[in-house]
Amino acid sequence: MPIFGIGKLPAIVALFIYSLLPILRNTYIGMEDVDPVLIDAAKGMGMTALQSIRQVEVPLAMPVIMAGVRLSAIYVIAWATLASYIGAGGLGDLIFNGLNLFQPDLIIGGTIPVTILALLVDWLLGRLEHRLTPVSEQA
Repeated sequence: MPIFGIGKLPAIVALFIYSLLPILRNTYIGMEDVDPVLIDAAKGMGMTALQSIRQVEVPLAMPVIMAGVRLSAIYVIAWATLASYIGAGGLGDLIFNGLNLFQPDLIIGGTIPVTILALLVDWLLGRLEHRLTPVSEQA
């Protein structure tokens, strides 16, 4: 028996949990990949550990962190479509009804908006990533 039953709550909980891994993984990788020389330079300039994290490490790790956020956003859009299978509703209902009734127009009517939504969210988060990336990192 499922812990949260069926419906919107288990879908939201599952989507939230699934979205954490790419963000946490990319945050860890981004922070680990910051050049230790830059951290040492920040320390040499008199920055505290918190100042170094906020002003040096996080800005330099931001492109990798944002890549995780973008990936999670696309995952959540795709998985939210599948969440209709457990009674959460949404555009997935059109897709699954189309599959069950052998009606391609319903399938396409659900997949096109999901695809457009995923592309739009990816584009918007890409713009945000570009704005949050330090100028020295932009090529």
